[in-house]
Amino acid sequence: MRKFSLTMMTTLIGLLVICSCDGNKTVNVISSDKETTVVDLPVEKRLKLAKKYNDDREFSEGLAGVELNGKWGFIDKTGKQVIPCKYDGVGSFEEGLALVRLNGKWGLIDKTGKQVIPCMYDNVGSFEEGLAHVKLNGKWGFIDKTGKQVIPFVYDGVGSFEEGLAGVELNGKWGFID
Repeated sequence: MRKFSLTMMTTLIGLLVICSCDGNKTVNVISSDKETTVVDLPVEKRLKLAKKYNDDREFSEGLAGVELNGKWGFIDKTGKQVIPCKYDGVGSFEEGLALVRLNGKWGLIDKTGKQVIPCMYDNVGSFEEGLAHVKLNGKWGFIDKTGKQVIPFVYDGVGSFEEGLAGVELNGKWGFID
């Protein structure tokens, strides 16, 4: 059995404290308050990213949200920041769009960072059957992927569209719209 030098042992223990690898290209980087995961990057790049960003999200459609000094942006799988860290919050990319929050309002961007739907909504749900439920000035309605209002903002509560119908609340009563 080979004897390890004190330096080598310290280095190995330090690496075990910083990360654990499951052999499937995933390294779990441990921060002081929680465990975060950056996948599909070489170990050296993952450790460099862990030192650069305060928080991260999982990759979705080739991009992952990262937080730097309280602002969020996106990196690609090479670790390159492709959308600047300027948002107060971000969601994952789904069908080419990601939720972003700026100055307390929500909107959607595409993978180039272009704002497809302006950050003007109090709340935005995910797209189901081509429509997303959104809240504006305390009322819910629905928009399409271009941001066009399809169903007016008159509802007190809504659900997502499923099989052509969405549950809606108006004046304390629930029903369905198509």
